[in-house]
Amino acid sequence: MSRIRLSFRGLLVIATAALLAACAQHGDPMLPSTSIATQALAMPDAKVPKCKGQKTTKEYASLTVTLSTEGGSFCIPRFGGFGGTVNYPSANPSVQLQLISSTSDYDNLPQLGSGSAIFYLQLAISGATQFGANTSAGGGLTSKDIVPGDAYTAFGEAIVYGFKYHFTPCYTIATKGTYGGVIGGLGTLLKDVDIPAKASGFVEIYSGEQSSSEC
Repeated sequence: MSRIRLSFRGLLVIATAALLAACAQHGDPMLPSTSIATQALAMPDAKVPKCKGQKTTKEYASLTVTLSTEGGSFCIPRFGGFGGTVNYPSANPSVQLQLISSTSDYDNLPQLGSGSAIFYLQLAISGATQFGANTSAGGGLTSKDIVPGDAYTAFGEAIVYGFKYHFTPCYTIATKGTYGGVIGGLGTLLKDVDIPAKASGFVEIYSGEQSSSEC
């Protein structure tokens, strides 16, 4: 049972890393250079980059990535002005990860928070894998609709072996980035996570501090 519980945590970590990961990696395009004052002034006009290979419809954007045994970085499908990147540790064996971004509950997901979520990320991992400790995870969710200094809360649910599990929600305070506000906080938790089976899940982001736990 303990290994299954760890897999649930691992799935949530993948999603929340995509949404809430710390943006402190070298060369991360979402953080403005502190030495360039004019970059902050130009921030409202910057547009979040679109992922190469993503497919976009009126309701969502999707992308399937292959996680490398050497670790690397993947893109959050841009939709509705939201997007970002995730740096991840090695994944052994290599598996595929499908991500679906949306700003509306087009797929009739359970509403886990109060009010309407501002962003949804659905994901599915193709099989069992073990994440290494050789690379720190990073990246983050960014958008002009995310207000630096405001609180945001993440809720999540995973489905493993056909069972649904809710996770304890947590909140974080948005910071300022090149493309708007950035939600960060959980990126390094991918290290040493064991996912023993094919799994799916989703994460919803809500405005406000709707949890007593900080991410």
